[in-house]
Amino acid sequence: MEQSNQNPLIARVCAEKRHERALLLVTFGSTYEGPHKTFATLRNAFAESFPDRDIYMAFTSKFCIRKWLKKTGEEYYTTDKWLEAIGKAGYKAVSIQSLHVIPGLEYSFIDDRYIPQFHRLFPQIPTTVGVPLLWSQADIERVGDCIYSLFRECLERGEALILMGHGNNTDKHPEANGRYRRLHDYLQGRCSRILIGTVDFEDMLFEDVAERLAEVCPVGTTLNLLPLMSVAGDHALNDMAGDEEEDTPLDEQSWKIRFKALGYKIEEENCHLHGLADYASLRQVWLDHLMAAEREQ
Repeated sequence: MEQSNQNPLIARVCAEKRHERALLLVTFGSTYEGPHKTFATLRNAFAESFPDRDIYMAFTSKFCIRKWLKKTGEEYYTTDKWLEAIGKAGYKAVSIQSLHVIPGLEYSFIDDRYIPQFHRLFPQIPTTVGVPLLWSQADIERVGDCIYSLFRECLERGEALILMGHGNNTDKHPEANGRYRRLHDYLQGRCSRILIGTVDFEDMLFEDVAERLAEVCPVGTTLNLLPLMSVAGDHALNDMAGDEEEDTPLDEQSWKIRFKALGYKIEEENCHLHGLADYASLRQVWLDHLMAAEREQ
């Protein structure tokens, strides 16, 4: 085990090492308190299922790392820094679990950048990677069934459910955005009043959702809004359910405000500020992905 006086993260991991295997959870990150409670729930869930691991959490967003550190004094690190520390601490194996929803740009960094870099530095340490939430068609159907079950009562009352995903504003990972389409199509088979939109994928923006909604829901229908994201962070609190200043142009306001302007009904209780990882049935999908990856190792 290699100690380091220069690198506080390496020194910390060396000091805290209790097992021979490490598990690194990788997420975009957040600067809001709610998502950090979700992160704690996730860590506890993985600790229960993988008690033989030391569990760490990486943020891919350097902005979130800086802002959270300034706000709370708690420091997170990027994936590459964690992996270096894990390698130098002398672990015999490391697993990485993506907490992303789709296999887009952020997830691609794990296989394309971080794993090759780690293997160059520590070729003797085997690695396993668990895939994002919406990976296979079976995952899409499982997640769709979970979401439908969670909101069945609302839907049976004639209400609608609008899911806000993030999306990739890039043509490098078209199939990643396609996962939203496939989930939307599957959910439509369960109920036509479930629709998916995104904040960053051009083909599924608010305008597209509003057009599709008008075809299935009359004005006055109650809408439920849910982030199709692992945590309910900035996009959920602001882009989905925010209350902007009165002089903000309508097309720059939240989905809640814009849908209400179209005549739909949205009360505060209809804004479900919970990430997908707050629901045990959906959290289990990520857990199962890591279990499956390790069985195949």
